[in-house]
Amino acid sequence: AKYETEDAQDDDYGAIDQTVIDTYVGAYNTGDNDRAWDTCLSFFNINPDQWARQEEMRDKAAVKTGGTRPRVPMKKLPGMTVGLFDYQLIGVLNLLRNVLWNVPGGLLADEQGLGKTQEMFGAIALAYNLRRCKASVKAEWKSGNTKEHNSQKQGDDVPRQCSTDERWGFRCYCYNGLTQMLADALPEGPSFILGPERSAKQVLSEGKSKLDTKVLKLRLEDDKADPKERLSPDEIKALKGKIKATADGFEYRANTGQSEYVIISHPGQLGKLTQTTFGLNVKTSDGKVVKKSAFLPGMVFMDEFHEYTSAAPSGQETRTIAWLKHLKDNHPPLVYFVSGTPFGDSPADIRSAIELFNNPKFKSGINERAEGTTPEDFDKLIATFDDLLARQNGGEALPLEELAGYRKQLNRFLGCMMVRRLGVHKFRGRNLTNIGPLSVKITDHPAPPSLIESLQDLSNTTRDLVNSKLPQETSIGNFLRSQTGADLLLKLRLASTFPGISTPIDGQEFTFTPSEIAKHLAKANGDLTKTPYYRHIPTFSAFSPKITTILNIVNTMISDKSPIKDESTTVKKLIIFSPLEAESMLIYGYLLLKKLNNKAIKPVWINSVHMDQPARQKVIDKFLTLGHAPPNILVAPMSLAGTGLNLQKAKYSIVTSPAWSKRDNQQAYYRVHRVGQKQDTKLSLLTGRWNPADRVLLKKYEGLPVEGTEEEIWGVGDEFAKAKEGEKEGGGLVDRHQQVKDEAK
Repeated sequence: AKYETEDAQDDDYGAIDQTVIDTYVGAYNTGDNDRAWDTCLSFFNINPDQWARQEEMRDKAAVKTGGTRPRVPMKKLPGMTVGLFDYQLIGVLNLLRNVLWNVPGGLLADEQGLGKTQEMFGAIALAYNLRRCKASVKAEWKSGNTKEHNSQKQGDDVPRQCSTDERWGFRCYCYNGLTQMLADALPEGPSFILGPERSAKQVLSEGKSKLDTKVLKLRLEDDKADPKERLSPDEIKALKGKIKATADGFEYRANTGQSEYVIISHPGQLGKLTQTTFGLNVKTSDGKVVKKSAFLPGMVFMDEFHEYTSAAPSGQETRTIAWLKHLKDNHPPLVYFVSGTPFGDSPADIRSAIELFNNPKFKSGINERAEGTTPEDFDKLIATFDDLLARQNGGEALPLEELAGYRKQLNRFLGCMMVRRLGVHKFRGRNLTNIGPLSVKITDHPAPPSLIESLQDLSNTTRDLVNSKLPQETSIGNFLRSQTGADLLLKLRLASTFPGISTPIDGQEFTFTPSEIAKHLAKANGDLTKTPYYRHIPTFSAFSPKITTILNIVNTMISDKSPIKDESTTVKKLIIFSPLEAESMLIYGYLLLKKLNNKAIKPVWINSVHMDQPARQKVIDKFLTLGHAPPNILVAPMSLAGTGLNLQKAKYSIVTSPAWSKRDNQQAYYRVHRVGQKQDTKLSLLTGRWNPADRVLLKKYEGLPVEGTEEEIWGVGDEFAKAKEGEKEGGGLVDRHQQVKDEAK
């Protein structure tokens, strides 16, 4: 039976499949229980009855107007210019409370669109006020003249309020036990936000819009930054900590009263910031002078930490982690790792966080929740994950009890250090967002009949290359799903969208690697039309079913004149994400060619091989401008679908081929399908199971092995994508996942 193209709708593409091992992470420490919520209300001095009445009144008003009531900010902390939602307020409190469980920091991992950056600023403002409150109370107690605060000696009659409660936004240090424990646990020093270079300026901009700059001082440490935005010499002098040589080494002490500073930077600047800007000459006991770093922050926020904490070769540390370990041993700050996707490829991605949090200097907490969560315990967890994944890739159906055991181990760690809420969940009985779960249309495409022979030749060449590189005693599944396997499959994966690359080109041989693309773009000064790729795009794209689907979605987007809430325009926008840099480049080139005959097609493209962040941001800003004149299609590689890319103005989104993991696909969709989206999103995933490379990845999503004869693994054509016996034609993409989800319910 011939395999037919099939559309399938997955109405919950973000759901977990409990029958496979992957990097999915559920919700932790949401605070959505009565006990936690009562603690939050009490700490922030919010009358629970009054708040409940206000909520009831809002619900009644929404019923009368026939609409749905949006969530409203609950409290604006002093030092902020915007309020925090209820779930954000308790999230901020839970992040700081980690220190009471012996964890000096935590993982902030709310799903995309829930406001992690705002919670980050909320934690900074709360910590700043906790320090100020404590200092005010201590100064008054020391003077012996308690005018504002309750006296230090309170006897049996413990006070329940202070006249300064509203000033701080929480119950005062002079009488509240939780405030005292949190304030006493806070290290001195400024707050430091470290993130990817591409997003540093945006974080500064968001900080200026959400923090009161009359109270908190935001500075961007980047050589490219405006000098007015950077630390002044006087500020650097005031912020430099004290370092004294001792018989055992050096003693580090941060200056007090500097927590109003919020310093933003990126890993590329870290060496200069710590060693030059904050370098301090210290005389040792034997008279020698050594240079030490006097940059001693009290809180460190590692925004999108995956991008720079895992970049070192195996067995080595990045500069960022080495610096944090230095601080841990000398002036341990609270460190928060921030990312909506906690794991990339493995739990090992947070191994450095586990090691940093295992700090004997913080073993004075009020209970032992963190016991059994040492780095050695986490290494055992990683080994369990690796073993299960290897067995799954090798074809074994994993026992459910072993999968449950792994997740129980994982919960032990994340339960005492992570705050994570999912966009499809509720808080206090109301949806966290109004966007609903990811609903993705999956379109599987047939092989182009006229190119099957040349595509099979390309597959055979790839097979021979893989076999020549395959290590002994390594299964084909494990090898193909490694980074080396990904590199070897590149051209075959690209042929899923551009099958014409399998045919010989006179006098020209392309590898389509990022380095080759960078070289040609550099010679062409970034102009794709002047590279040797451009003139061959008609050949590359010929007979491509995927290209036809992309063009159909483009035309649907152009003709969509449905209204957009609160907007005067009806012009729609489309974002096209490709897992391969070469694929996004060729799609952009194809659209440029189509634009010659259809002026309604207005594509722009960003890339990671030739454009720097300011250049990319300029393109994105043009794309996000509403109206008929600006671009209506943005093409981007999936490597840029991370932090800072908020594309809610787009209604349509295509992932052109399966990414290396299903989580990467979800991350791309969440750039569009997120809080602030005013339209019903139209999300598409394009697959081609006739292609051996696509089959490797799609089976990976489903926890299925790469197995069979060489012909079954490497065969090109519709017959190799037939459904197995008992499945409906084209099954396996959605049906198995949907069945598991229904069984879980």
